[in-house]
Amino acid sequence: MLQELDFQVLEVYRGLDVAVADFAARTGLTCPQGCGHCCRSEKVEATVLECIPLAFELFRTFQAELILKRLEKDCDERRCILYRSDFTEAGLWGCSQYRFRPVVCRLFGFAGNRDRGGIARLAMCRIMKEGAGPGACALVVDDGDISLPLFSDAGLRITALHPGLGVARMPVNTALREALQKVGMVLDLADPAPPVEQSDPDHPPDKPVFPIPRFKRRAA
Repeated sequence: MLQELDFQVLEVYRGLDVAVADFAARTGLTCPQGCGHCCRSEKVEATVLECIPLAFELFRTFQAELILKRLEKDCDERRCILYRSDFTEAGLWGCSQYRFRPVVCRLFGFAGNRDRGGIARLAMCRIMKEGAGPGACALVVDDGDISLPLFSDAGLRITALHPGLGVARMPVNTALREALQKVGMVLDLADPAPPVEQSDPDHPPDKPVFPIPRFKRRAA
């Protein structure tokens, strides 16, 4: 069950990345190189379902036990545990698991919400807005030829996969801990699979990746 959800969530992520890539290309919006401002926020939330692919990846690369220990030790820490300040100091992106980041991390700065009149409005990142200059926000939301990705649409696509795991939003570290616990239980009951090559968390991408590479379905 969770293995299938893993694959389905990654399919949603692939679609979101394509939409964000198109929006970024049409508007010229981009994250400042090595910014990491949003990564340092203590308000980042996710659902458990959004963290299922990340949990599988951490088990696959033998990092899950260490991350769980850190989550238990710093149980009150609200800043994402996967953020690496040394990455941003080097001019890179601050997420040590960039390919498996949850929805808000994929959309922030490139998506919006509908106002009371049903008009889609860009929820622009303050750092990006300052860099883009006056009028940039209005420019990117008023052009009828530009499709603005919406947070609500992305949330509905996630929820539709599994309402029980995809509705409740919580601090990202809490969501990751629950996802790791659920995936760990599933893997404990499954037959052991041969290990594959480990990814190198010390070498993140030097620029945003749009869209993410194709993911292979993991064996049940």
